[in-house]
Amino acid sequence: MHKEWVSLLLILGLWAPVCAQNSLSSVRQSVQGGIPGHRLPRSPERSQTDDEHEWRFDDDDDDDHSPNSIGEWNPLGGIFLLPFSGPRYFLEDTGQEAYFTEYPFANQYSGNLLIEPLWHPNLKTSRLRFGTEYGDNFDRQQKITTRLQYERKDRLGIDSSFDYLREQLGGGEHDQLWLGDINLTWRFAQAEFAELRAGVGYNWMAATDASGKGFNFTYGGSFYLDNPNVLDFDIDLGRIGDAGLTRFKTSYSRYIKRIRLSVGYEHLRLGVFETDYFTAGLSLDY
Repeated sequence: MHKEWVSLLLILGLWAPVCAQNSLSSVRQSVQGGIPGHRLPRSPERSQTDDEHEWRFDDDDDDDHSPNSIGEWNPLGGIFLLPFSGPRYFLEDTGQEAYFTEYPFANQYSGNLLIEPLWHPNLKTSRLRFGTEYGDNFDRQQKITTRLQYERKDRLGIDSSFDYLREQLGGGEHDQLWLGDINLTWRFAQAEFAELRAGVGYNWMAATDASGKGFNFTYGGSFYLDNPNVLDFDIDLGRIGDAGLTRFKTSYSRYIKRIRLSVGYEHLRLGVFETDYFTAGLSLDY
């Protein structure tokens, strides 16, 4: 009987950290490098030895396996640039001049942009989108996101978001923290029915007992289908403190004049914290 209790306590003791990994408290621990058994620091002696092995090169190996010389085609470079060069090719984007419509699908236009218009008295040189979104993982966690996107005719833009994450702990208690980012973006491929953008920026996290910051890379796009339907996706890769950040979002939207109603899905991973949200939102285009 005592062995059964000991076995049960051991199972609960091993299971508790696993359950806690998807709590908001695990976000704080990941950002501050406090997950037990996660990213253990190396001793100075081992670090020095590893660094020596990591940066040690054999002269003979360099001669036999030298990288491609200047002027030779590098297939790895081509693969790296494919997410940027591919969309430009398929959208036939050769750098043509483009203007924003008054709002997406306004005046029977097919999307958000008009490429090389013959006249543009009602067209705009910038677009501002402001919206809010509610997400729920149908367990104990909810999320409210506020997002601002600004883009100009010259393809430069700003993409910024602010997330409030909340977790129900039971007994009327709850935990909460805030995530945010701001990115400078470049619309690298565009057509009247599609836009793709990428950028780099700054991530941050704030809570009552922890904080962190880091870098962010973002890549996303919008596809304007038949009026008034739109598909969007966004990928964020970066870090906050000691924790790696991965975020994937996709949504379907419908326009009612300037009003954009959306439903979607978001996968968020920050350190050992990982969850999926189903989302619904509203935004306005100016």
